[in-house]
Amino acid sequence: MSFSQGWDTGFRVILLYVGVVFVWLGFIEPYFANQSMSVVIMNIVAFVISAAFVVRARNRFIAERQQAEAEVAALMQEDV
Repeated sequence: MSFSQGWDTGFRVILLYVGVVFVWLGFIEPYFANQSMSVVIMNIVAFVISAAFVVRARNRFIAERQQAEAEVAALMQEDV
């Protein structure tokens, strides 16, 4: 993962986290009797979603890099 890909992924993770917080506070928290428990579960959900996004992004970047390397290798074979 390059620096720019990592930077973009990190920024999107922050946006995902903030989005989960807004959705949680607006739609889900009223169903909880205990606000502290709601905040704990909200943070766990936001972390899991963010971690899943990072793993998915990393796998996508690795696949793109392997595809690019295969294309370069194929082009190098054509030159020989």
